[in-house]
Amino acid sequence: MPYLHKLRFFGLLVGLALLAGCARAPVAPQAPVGPSAVTAEELVARLQEREAAVRTLKALFTVEASGSALKSPQWMEAALVYQRPGTIRLQTFARLGFPLFDLMLADSQYQLLFPLQGKTQRGLVSELDRKGGVGAPIALGLQATLGSLGGAILSTDHVSLRDENSQYVLDVMAEPGLNRVARRLWFAQKTMEIVRQDLFDASGNLAATMAYQNYRAVGATSAGSLTWPSRVLAEDGLGQARLVLTFHEIIPNPELTPQDWGPLKAEPVIAPSGFKREN
Repeated sequence: MPYLHKLRFFGLLVGLALLAGCARAPVAPQAPVGPSAVTAEELVARLQEREAAVRTLKALFTVEASGSALKSPQWMEAALVYQRPGTIRLQTFARLGFPLFDLMLADSQYQLLFPLQGKTQRGLVSELDRKGGVGAPIALGLQATLGSLGGAILSTDHVSLRDENSQYVLDVMAEPGLNRVARRLWFAQKTMEIVRQDLFDASGNLAATMAYQNYRAVGATSAGSLTWPSRVLAEDGLGQARLVLTFHEIIPNPELTPQDWGPLKAEPVIAPSGFKREN
């Protein structure tokens, strides 16, 4: 896709941290926080339980991309297959169903196939930023897709919780001894659903922001009913790229088969098997 080579890489490793497994309860900072009906540890525990309950996932959604770095708005259909703790397949299709690219992530390795061009790239996930900027939109798209699960918060992370405008705001400081916020998440107090997430770079500048809208029930897990945003807005910190994801189908904990991880055929396909497109 032409626009993949025009965006800057803004923090792929931070994005992929969302896909890691859950860890022990985080260490709370010593500084006092505003009064809240739940503690930071309780909120993190709920996030960890909800994330751990989604062992596998299938998602079908459309992506609209725009921004100052793009010559014109771009549109594609995307299908994602996910298996904890971080195996992912992401396929994208043009309007007529022709495959655009096929990405596999597993064990910190990636394989990127452009079926129509017959080209393949392989390497470490950390090397994606040296592939013409192809890692930036992939990282942003993955964060926007799976970000409503909350992502992993590690035992070394410090967290702080406060009330703000009738929402809970959770700050995650990833480096011990530093007050620099790496992630900031806003939660609806009634449902505990994530409504917004900001990511910051090492200098404290805003790297990306995501807003999660119109949650709906998509199934049940061991942690209870699972809700998912129907629409996600994602934008990089410089405003050069903006993604609008509209979800048509979410299947939590499906039984995955070798076909889900098999090679993509370079032929017209409206959507991968196992999905039913909603209008």
